[in-house]
Amino acid sequence: MTVAMHACRLVIGITLGIGVLGCESSTDTGGGGSMEQMAARLEAQNEAQQKDEQRLEAERKAEEARQAASSQPAERPRTAAGRPGVGEGGYFTAIVGARRHILNEADRWPWLQAVQHFQATHGRLPKDHAEFMSKIVEPLEINLGYKEENQEFFYDPNEGDWGELYVVEMVEEPAPAEQ
Repeated sequence: MTVAMHACRLVIGITLGIGVLGCESSTDTGGGGSMEQMAARLEAQNEAQQKDEQRLEAERKAEEARQAASSQPAERPRTAAGRPGVGEGGYFTAIVGARRHILNEADRWPWLQAVQHFQATHGRLPKDHAEFMSKIVEPLEINLGYKEENQEFFYDPNEGDWGELYVVEMVEEPAPAEQ
């Protein structure tokens, strides 16, 4: 190769390098874009891509939550444990209502005191209904109060200071299929 060819290639390489990198100022209003404009466009594309990824992630989490909610059995309706109240009325209704309230409170005292004792001993409330029944009610043979035949008691440790005892409808489990 001759020196002229090397010089020619060098000039072409420099010219192309300047063209690619851009030697125009940012105030150029010509047809080509400056480096700052290209950087701004690239940043805008990156931001749009991040927003799309965040949107897709949020949609994925929402779908997972919907699937989790549909896979969990519906929560059974709860009512506070004890005898139901009476309607509004006169003097007799007030006396009956006061009697029921006292009976409900009297039914509540044994399990409430047992939960308080459990908390003092273990430094925490029972973690769930199963622990409440196995470590408090059954060993102490506590009568939890009044409930109908198709109902059962349910202890929720997340309600109130000492948990709350509810009455829920019993779930009938299907009989196992005979083979």
